[in-house]
Amino acid sequence: MKRILLVLSCTLALGLIFSCRGNVGQAATQPKYEVVTTPADSLLAEKILSSLVAQRNLPTPELMFKAASDLLGQPYVAGTLEGGDHEQVRVYLTQTDCILYVETVMDLAITAKQGKATFPALAENIRLSRYRDGVAENYSDRIHYTTEWIRQGEKRGILRDITLDLGGEVYDHPISYMSRHPSSYKHLKDAQTDPVSSHDLEVISQVEKTLNETPMTYIPQDRIAQAAPLIKTGDIIAYMSTVEGLDIAHVVMAYVQDDPSYPNGKKVGFMHASMGKMQVIVDPKSIEEYVKASRSINGIKVMRVKDDIR
Repeated sequence: MKRILLVLSCTLALGLIFSCRGNVGQAATQPKYEVVTTPADSLLAEKILSSLVAQRNLPTPELMFKAASDLLGQPYVAGTLEGGDHEQVRVYLTQTDCILYVETVMDLAITAKQGKATFPALAENIRLSRYRDGVAENYSDRIHYTTEWIRQGEKRGILRDITLDLGGEVYDHPISYMSRHPSSYKHLKDAQTDPVSSHDLEVISQVEKTLNETPMTYIPQDRIAQAAPLIKTGDIIAYMSTVEGLDIAHVVMAYVQDDPSYPNGKKVGFMHASMGKMQVIVDPKSIEEYVKASRSINGIKVMRVKDDIR
C-alpha cells in the first residue's frame, strides 16, 4: 500500500506537489520522491482512469487507444520535465510531447489494468517507466534515450520489441548524442565546473556505452509496407533518427483504420503529440507515408504492450 502525503498546494506553475514512497515492500530500496502536477491534470487523470477501470477486462492495447483518444487536442509543450532545481516526477496530461504522450497513455492503461483509479497510482507507474530501476533522485536517473526506455519496459515485462518479428534487421547507429552535445542540455552544460552536472554527464556517458553493447534494430523504410499489416492499434512506433548519435526521432501510437484507399482496406496510421500541429492529433499520414516524407527518419521500431500486466 502506498503512503501519499499532500505537502503543498501551489498556484499556476507547480500546482500540486506530492511526497511519495514506493510500495511498502520496496521501502528499503526506494527513496522518497516528489510528484509535481496541477489540479487540472490530476482531475483529468482520475476521470480517464475511472472510465478505463470500468473496462479493465479489455485488452491493454484497447485501453491505450481509449486513453489516447481522451487526450486528443491537448497542447504540445516541450521541456515540461526540466523545471525546478532538483529532479521531480512531473505528471501532466494537459501538456505533453511525443514520448510523454505515449508513456502516459501506456501507464494509464497499466494503472487501470491494476484496478486503480487514483492519480497517485498513475504517478507511481510513470515513475517506474520513466526512471532507471524506478529511482528518481537525479537528472541522470531519468531515462533520456527511447532505446533505454524500451529495454527497461522489456525488462519489467511491460512490453515486447517485435521489430525483428516484423522483418526488421540490425541497425548500426551508435548512441552518443547527449555526451557529445552537453551544452544543449540545461542540466549538463556546466559539467566542466559543476560536480552535479559532471556526475550526470558521466552517468549518461556510461548509459550510452551500455546501450551500444546491444545492437539496435529497425525496419528500414523499404520494408514498412510489408510489415504494416502486422501492426496493431496500440502498438508503440518509434521513428528511427538519421542524426549521428541519436537513436529515435519521434514516438507515436499506431492506429489502424478502415480505409479502402489503402492496401487491404486498412490505413496503418498513428496518434501522436505533433510538434507541427502543436497538439495531440490523429495524423493524416500513414506510418509509411510519414517516414517517406522525412529526411531525418529512415525506418521504424515496433513495440507491443503486453496484455497480462497486473
